[in-house]
Order: sequence, then C-alpha cells, then structure tokens
Amino acid sequence: MSRRRVAAAGIGVAAALLPSLAIAQESRAIDAPDNAVGAVLGTVGALVALFAVGSIGYLYLRLRGLEWGFQKKEPPPEPGSGGHQ
Repeated sequence: MSRRRVAAAGIGVAAALLPSLAIAQESRAIDAPDNAVGAVLGTVGALVALFAVGSIGYLYLRLRGLEWGFQKKEPPPEPGSGGHQ
C-alpha cells in the first residue's frame, strides 16, 4: 500500500473511534439491552442462512450449466463478414 492510503486509513479509523473515546472519557457507558445476545445471534444466523441459500443456488446453476452470458465477450467476426452487425 502507498503511504497515502495508509495515512487515509489511519485518519478514517481515528475519526470512527472518536465518538466512542469521548463517551469513555465521560464514563457514561451505554449498557447493552437484555436481549442483545439474541439479536446478535439471530442476525448472524440469518446471514449464514442467506449465504447458504445463495451458495446452493450458485452451485445448482454451475452444475446444470445455466449461465447467463451477458458479460461474455463476443467472438471476433469471421473474415469477410463485414464486421459486427
């Protein structure tokens, strides 16, 4: 990485941590709600399920050969055909 990128990343991290440092200096900690663990576990479970469904769908399409060729390059024109149509 270049020095500019490292410096920019450092400035970004410092700016992101500034509010939490200010709260910590005032010693006014925000307590987590009682159901925070359940919310975090539910979010992680939903993300894992989402990625699992996406992975299964991707593998199904690959194994069946169902590819959407919108990003494939066009073959070069045949000689004497007059170019692209």
